[in-house]
Amino acid sequence: MNKEFAEKIIDYVVTATKPRWITWTSVDYSNLDEVFIPRGYEQGGFAATVFYDLLEEKKISPIKELGSILENFSGENKYIRQVAGSLGGTFYRDLNRGVFSERGKAFYECVEAFLNNPRGKAGFMFWMKLWQMLICTRNLKLNHQSSFKRYLKNKYCRYKNLIDIEDTDFFNILSDDWQQFMEKAYPWDELYGIGDNVFDFLIRDVKEFKFAKDSFKLDSANIRFFEVTGISKLVDISNKYKIVQFLKRLKLEHNYQVREINTGIYTYCSDTERAFSGFCRNREKCKECQVNRWCERNL
Repeated sequence: MNKEFAEKIIDYVVTATKPRWITWTSVDYSNLDEVFIPRGYEQGGFAATVFYDLLEEKKISPIKELGSILENFSGENKYIRQVAGSLGGTFYRDLNRGVFSERGKAFYECVEAFLNNPRGKAGFMFWMKLWQMLICTRNLKLNHQSSFKRYLKNKYCRYKNLIDIEDTDFFNILSDDWQQFMEKAYPWDELYGIGDNVFDFLIRDVKEFKFAKDSFKLDSANIRFFEVTGISKLVDISNKYKIVQFLKRLKLEHNYQVREINTGIYTYCSDTERAFSGFCRNREKCKECQVNRWCERNL
C-alpha cells in the first residue's frame, strides 16, 4: 500500500457513496437538540433512532421532558444493573407505578414497546444507555436550559472565559481552535454515556459548524476499511488524531472534508449499509469493488 493507492481508493469510496450519505450530513443547528438522543445513544448495537420514534409518540422525546423523569431522584447516578437492568428491576417497576410521574410511566411503556418491536435492536449496552440517557438529560435540564446547543456554548465560553457567544461567532470558530478546546476542556465530560468519539459524531454533520470539518468518528466500519485495504500500514488507526492528520494530507481528486470522508467510508463498509454497499465484508462483495486492484484485500 502506498499514498497514491490510498488516495485513489478513498476518493472512489466517498464519491460512490455520496448520493447515500449526503442525505444524512446536513443537520441544521436549529435541530441539534432533536438529534441529540438518537445520535448520542446509538451505541453498542442499540437502535436509538427507533427508540426515539417511540419517545416522540409519547411526547417525551424533548430533552426537557426526558430530563424531568429523574429531576428529583436522589440516588446514585451510576448505573446499577440489579436496579435498572431489566423491566423487572426496581427502577422500572417504580416507573410503571408512576413513582417518577406520568413521564416516567410513558418511558417505561416506550421501553416495553421497543423490546416488542422487530426493529428494536437493543444491543449489548441497552439498559445502561437508557439509564445514562435519563441522567444526562436531567443534567442538561438542570444546568443548561434543557439544551445540548446551550451546553456546547456554555462549555466553550467557560474555556474562553466568555460570558456568552453569538451563534455566528460560534459557527465560525476555527478548526484548530476547536481542536485545542477538545484536547484541553474535554467538552463531553458532563454528557453521561457519551465519550469523545460520539461527541464528534454529534457535531460532525451540523452544516453551520465550520470547525466540524475535521470531525471524525472512529467506528468499526472505518477501522475495517483501513485494515482490509491495507491503508492501516500508512497510519496508526488506533489514534484518531493521527488519522485526521493523515486524511488532511491526502490529495484527492475531489476536495472532500475529513467529516465527509468519515461518512463515506462508513457508508461503503458498514454492516448497517449492507443492502446498499457493504463492501470489505466478504470475498464475493470484494469482487464487485471498483478499486480492488489497488486494495490489499486483507479479508
